[in-house]
Amino acid sequence: MSQRKASGDVGRATIRDVAERAGVSVASVSRVLSGNYPVSEDLRRKVMKVVRDLDYVTNAHARSLAGGGTPTVAILINNITGAAFAHVAKGVEGAATLRGWLSLVGTTGDDPERELALVNLMRQQGVAAVVLLGGAYDYDEYQLRMARFARSLDAAGSHLVLVGRPPLEGAVPATTVDYDNEGGAYAMASHLLSAGHRKVLVLPGHAELTTA
Repeated sequence: MSQRKASGDVGRATIRDVAERAGVSVASVSRVLSGNYPVSEDLRRKVMKVVRDLDYVTNAHARSLAGGGTPTVAILINNITGAAFAHVAKGVEGAATLRGWLSLVGTTGDDPERELALVNLMRQQGVAAVVLLGGAYDYDEYQLRMARFARSLDAAGSHLVLVGRPPLEGAVPATTVDYDNEGGAYAMASHLLSAGHRKVLVLPGHAELTTA
């Protein structure tokens, strides 16, 4: 098992950028985003339009320190009934609990679009970290979109963690905990062959996954 962490560009929109583009004060933007203060509908619409245009995401850590809520870790897994990754999810939840953080679990159901949508939703919700468990989808559009989400999470004070899958290509700010899937498959095949077996059935799973 190996662990790798890469850094990337964090030049994303800040609350000052939103305020400048909307022509209002930083305090006004903060009031709109927090939802805890009465603001005019015109101000709210103006600020939220700029938020969408700039793809601005509130800094999760700063919001927590300011009393905006308990940090949350999002654990995204293909299927919660899979024993191996269910144990990993349990370990992540246990570590989060020791830090006083909350955990939530989402299932992707072997659907790359659903996985990307969930990562984006967690990004918008300002979670402290997104942990992806299991194989990744090995095609360019998926890789590019996931890399963009990783950079946006990093810029917002959050982080993407990839478990059981290879790192994203390029300088992407994500932590990778990868497994030697090829080595494991080789060891199993060698054992069967050494035992005299010559007809071996392989059920690789989803053809587009890196673990297939």
